[in-house]
Formats: sequence, structure tokens, C-alpha cells
Amino acid sequence: MNKKYITKLGVAVSIFLGLGTSCSSFLNVEPESSWTTDNFYNTEAKVDLGLAGIFSKFSSNNAFGSMLSMEMQYGTDEGYYSRGWDENWSVSLYSHVSNSVHVERSWEALYGVVNECNQMIARLDKSAFEAEEYNKYVAEARFLRAFAYELLASWWNEVPIRTTPTIDQSSNNVPVGELKDVYALIEEDFKFAIEHLPHSKDVGYEPGRPNKMAAEGLLARAYLKMAGEPMMATQYYDSAEVHLGNIIYKDGWHALNTTPDTLGYRATFLEYIGGNKYDLQESLFEITFKNNLDLGISTMGAIGNYNGLGFDLSEGNEHPTTSKAVAASPVFGLIYELEDRRRGWNVPAFQMNKAGKIISVNNVFQPQYCPGKFRRWEPISLDDVNDNTKIGEYVLLTNETSMSRNQTPINFPILRYSDVLLMYAEAANRVSSGPTAQAIECLNQVRNRAGLENIEVYDPTVIAGEDAFMNELMDERLRELCFEGLRKHDLIRWGKLGERLQYLETVMKGHPDYDPTYWAMDGYNRIFVNFNPEKHLSLPYPLQEVNINTSITQKPGW
Repeated sequence: MNKKYITKLGVAVSIFLGLGTSCSSFLNVEPESSWTTDNFYNTEAKVDLGLAGIFSKFSSNNAFGSMLSMEMQYGTDEGYYSRGWDENWSVSLYSHVSNSVHVERSWEALYGVVNECNQMIARLDKSAFEAEEYNKYVAEARFLRAFAYELLASWWNEVPIRTTPTIDQSSNNVPVGELKDVYALIEEDFKFAIEHLPHSKDVGYEPGRPNKMAAEGLLARAYLKMAGEPMMATQYYDSAEVHLGNIIYKDGWHALNTTPDTLGYRATFLEYIGGNKYDLQESLFEITFKNNLDLGISTMGAIGNYNGLGFDLSEGNEHPTTSKAVAASPVFGLIYELEDRRRGWNVPAFQMNKAGKIISVNNVFQPQYCPGKFRRWEPISLDDVNDNTKIGEYVLLTNETSMSRNQTPINFPILRYSDVLLMYAEAANRVSSGPTAQAIECLNQVRNRAGLENIEVYDPTVIAGEDAFMNELMDERLRELCFEGLRKHDLIRWGKLGERLQYLETVMKGHPDYDPTYWAMDGYNRIFVNFNPEKHLSLPYPLQEVNINTSITQKPGW
């Protein structure tokens, strides 16, 4: 999302909030003009404002500001909710019910996106724009609608298909569509977007807006889901391979960040964290946040707070405290090769303590064993870690001049080029019943950027067959894409979520730091006790939807 959109939206909200001091006098003003959905979308500025409203739903706490990026994503071999004293992240604890706040509010946010996209598609004034511009705006709305439905289908499977604006209560009475029909709409929308959206390298492209290659990649992600659980329509591996190949080989513009003077992986995430610019070649699509505290409004998320590097020094408001709600899994200690540069970035195992000292986290079951990928801060020098002779000196990576303790302007990646490479390797391996030369080369690009040798040199058995290569890709996706909101859905489409939870439990109990009497363990163990494969591979329909929508019935067991 373009940060200009957030600023526009913030200004609009601020202007509205600043209109007069009397509600009655404001309401009694005779309007000089009328904005309705029937006549609103007739200028570029109004379309931009409408898109800003759609993006604001994606960036809200009910979507990628918190819930879809973090609160609902854990309870896997990647990590788990660290607070044993509450049930707040119920979806990550597998303790949710149909009226749990995450189930209801994420559904509302995503169908809010769908409805606003439907409004724009239906009401965009075709006579006010040149044909190419008109199609581009429709393509942006259809891209965002497809993305919303892709998320709905990933979390709920079969969902109501709504393609027209909601008019009244009767518009709510829509039955769930068959899963193949939900994906048919996603496919149709993304294909229209591919045809009519600009490329992110085009002159005049505004970073953060939908673009052609992002549509190719997200469509391919949908195809991989269709080929896996629960549809098992394996013919779609071919379709995924084609669209991912379009990005990698036919187009060929996108690339990994291999900045030589710093780790390219680190440099990529510094762009998400610092917000100075968009790394358009590696980051195909992301959700943007911005510190608009100077406008008196919140347009930030919780990225880097809930899932950030521990910071407990709490003097004043000038420090970037973190909530430490996500604990990283001990599995990370087993899957990274010794030379892998990514481990120190993703799970750095140090923290700022309450005394202002930067210290190592020496027990993987401490809540301070946090993800570091979206860190708000880091030591000026790693030599300061465990140096008890001085207060730890750190640098604020978010480049904020006025800071919120609990919210951040850190952007959240939706699709990175490394994901494209690994998805292509997976699809090609499945299509050819074994790794092709291109599949191996794609995996090696990701490994090489991490400082690792080619996979065929490191372990020739990995390329010996389809299953061996697929097992390596499963681990590589965890190494590369951890904490980016992908792992749970990867495990579900592979049919591996229950198996990996069993593996996590085995790793935890066999770890030298494991102590069953440690105060945090009862909290961590909830995921093993609660997980039920008959219920927890998709969400129940929200209670309020079942009550309002007379054409929908609740899933069995809920």
C-alpha cells in the first residue's frame, strides 16, 4: 500500500474530526453537493480515496495490523503464544469458538474489503475515464477482492460468494459457495488484474498499489492451495508453475536483494522496518503502515511489537518496548545450518532487560526468546551483548521522531521474490515428479543469498527424488519465510499441521532447556492439548454471520 494513501486517509479523517464544535450545527448545514456511491467514483482523486478506504481495512488491527499477521498465525512449529496466563490469542491456542473475537472481526474486515471492492467495480463511472485507466481501476479493485477471498478461503474454506454491493438485509442471505467456485472467482479476478495492472517497474507506478507480477504470484499461491488440502486438485500444480515461471523467466525483472555490504536478507527487512523506500524487486506486494501521530490519528500496526525483539527498559515513552507475545520455536535450533546468515536475524536470542543491559537469552523457553525479523531496535554493536559494564546502546530502526510504545509503522510483506522462487521449486517438483534443474536453481538462489552452498553439494540426497526435495522445501520455507504469516497455511495445505505439532512437542521435551515445572510450560503445552484435526484445519463461521445470514449453517462440531 502506498504511504500516500495512508496520509490521504489520515488527512480526510482529521478534517472530518475537526469540523466545528457543535454536532447539531454540523448536522443542520445544508449540503452544497452530494456524495453517494452512485456518483462518487468519477475522478482519480475519488478512486484513490476509495482505494485508501479498502487498504485501511487490510491494515486495521482486525486484519494485517495484528490479527492476520500475528494473533491467528501461531501454534505451529514456527512459534506459539507466550502468555500462559490468558487465552487472548485463542485461534493460535486452538481454544477459539464461533464467537471468538478473532473469528468474528477478521471475517468482518475481509468481507468489508469485498463489499467496498464490489462498490467500486459496480459504481465506477466508465464515462469519466479513458478505457485503459478505467480498466486499471477495476483491476485494482478486483485484485484486492481476490486477495480478500484468497484469505477467506484459506481460513474458512467454503464461504459465501458476494460479487455485488450489499444493499439491505436481504443481501446478507448468501449461502456458502463450493470451494471450487470460490477459487474460480479468485482466478478470474487475478487474471483480469494481470491483464490490466501496471508492472511495478513502469514509470508512474505508485509503490504499494496492486501490480501485474503480484497478481501472477498470488494467483500461483491460490493454485498451490487448490492442489493441496482440502481440494487436492493436483492439476493446478501445472498452473502454478506457469504463472511463477512468468515472473521468474518470462518477465525476469524481480530479484533477491543481494546488497553486498550488508546481508541482503537483512537489508530487505530493514526496508520494511524503516519505511525509507520500497524494495520493489524483492517485495512484490506488502501492507503499508505509517506513523501519523503528528496528525493525531493511528495508522500503524503492531508488527515488531507483538512479534518483536524483547525490549523491557520502560523509562519514559521514548523507548520501543515490545509485548513479547510470540515465542520462537526451539525447532529453529535444528533446521539452520551453522553458516546460515538468516538465523541471527530471525531468532537472535538477545534482549534489552529492565536494567538497560543487552543480554543473551540462554533458555529457548523464556518468553524473551523472540522473533527478530521485524525488530524495532538492535544494538549499535553486537559486542554490547552481555557487556555488563555499561547501559546497552541501541539504534531505533523504524526512523520515527515521535514514537508509540505499542504500535509501529513497520510494513508487512505479503509476497516476496524468495517466496516466488520456492513456490516455483515446489510446483515444478510436483509436476515433474522430482526436482527439475530450474527447481534446484531456484532453491539455490535462496540458499546462496543466505551464505550457503548449493543444495546438491551440501546434501546430494535432497535432489534424489520428489519426496526428498519436497521435505527440504518444507524446511527451507520455514527458514526463509518464518513469521511472515505463511507457515500455518503451508502446513494445512501440505496436510502436515498435526504431524509438525507432534514433532514440535518431541523437540521441546527433548531439549536440554526443557523443564516441565518451568512456569511457562503449561501455557506452551496448550496447543498440544487443544489441537483437534477434525476441527482446527479451518475456522468455524462467525456466530454473528450464522445469526444474520439465514442461508448459512454452522460447520459440524461447532
